[in-house]
Amino acid sequence: MSQQGAEERSEQATPKRLSEARDKGQVAKSMDLISAIGFFGVMVAFATTAGRFITYALTYLIRSLSTFAQPTARDAGFGHLFGEAVASYIFMVWPALLGALVIGVAANVLQSGFIWSLDPIKPELNRLNPIDGLGRMFSTRALFDLLKAMLKMALVGYAVFSGVQAELGRLLQSGFAEGMSSLVLVGRVLWVLALRVSLVYVLIGIVDFLYQRYEHKKNLMMSRQEVKEEHKQMEGDPQIRAKQRERARLLATRRMFSDIPHATVVITNPTHFAVALKYEENSGGAPTVVAKGSDYLAQRIIAKAKEAGVPIVQQPEVARALYRQVELGREIPVDLYRLVAEVLAMVLSRGGGL
Repeated sequence: MSQQGAEERSEQATPKRLSEARDKGQVAKSMDLISAIGFFGVMVAFATTAGRFITYALTYLIRSLSTFAQPTARDAGFGHLFGEAVASYIFMVWPALLGALVIGVAANVLQSGFIWSLDPIKPELNRLNPIDGLGRMFSTRALFDLLKAMLKMALVGYAVFSGVQAELGRLLQSGFAEGMSSLVLVGRVLWVLALRVSLVYVLIGIVDFLYQRYEHKKNLMMSRQEVKEEHKQMEGDPQIRAKQRERARLLATRRMFSDIPHATVVITNPTHFAVALKYEENSGGAPTVVAKGSDYLAQRIIAKAKEAGVPIVQQPEVARALYRQVELGREIPVDLYRLVAEVLAMVLSRGGGL
């Protein structure tokens, strides 16, 4: 059955299917890439604000030790000192945290754009089904996540090990350094290690994003029947559209035959074409085609005209030109004025007026 389902879903997702999935929050997104970019952003933010961080930390440490040395420190209580410590810590780290937040949002937007949807957080009872849960545990996605976790552990471990091995001499030097020199050496080593780890995470995130795009496209693939059904929904069922066209044609025919008794003249081929014209002398407009048809329909128009007493004139050239050039309900073009005027003059001479 799975093979049959794979064969059925052989068509790429249509723009409508992609748009509906996006409206539901279903887009290709790698959380590993977001975490990697966020980690890299935090690292860069801390590196750029390290001097500020150390300055505030030393200032707070000196102030705290001075406060503890005073006899009145016990009376003030440790609650005040704890609050001051929290405030100082927030003041020190807020630039780095704000930078990480901005970079994390940017990483989301770059992958999928702005999306506003509450569907991903809606509760779904089918997720509580243990059978479906076992299916997800042993799915291709679960296997990929397991291999990805193992790969991350191996690559991060190798990056840290090789980094420590490369910076071992500098770490040993920090043990013999004094004061700020030791902190600077350790900070440089930590920076190198963090840079290695962040690069590994970014590479893993890029691979995961490519896989998520592949998986997303695969999950949205459609069968040929689904594509046909969507096409029907967008453009309408062909049978229904055919019935609508037939109904419109019948209504137009009925309206056309109801206008024939009010026509001025019917020009014929004499049997293959018939065109009924209506002309109002004082209207200022040109004659209008109120009915036209060929073969059987032409015979019906002629019969209806005879029944209503409308003049019938045999002018094959004029009938063919009117039938082919003028749409129903439209006035005749200028190049047919002369030919139609001759016919109207003929009718006028016979009937004594229009």
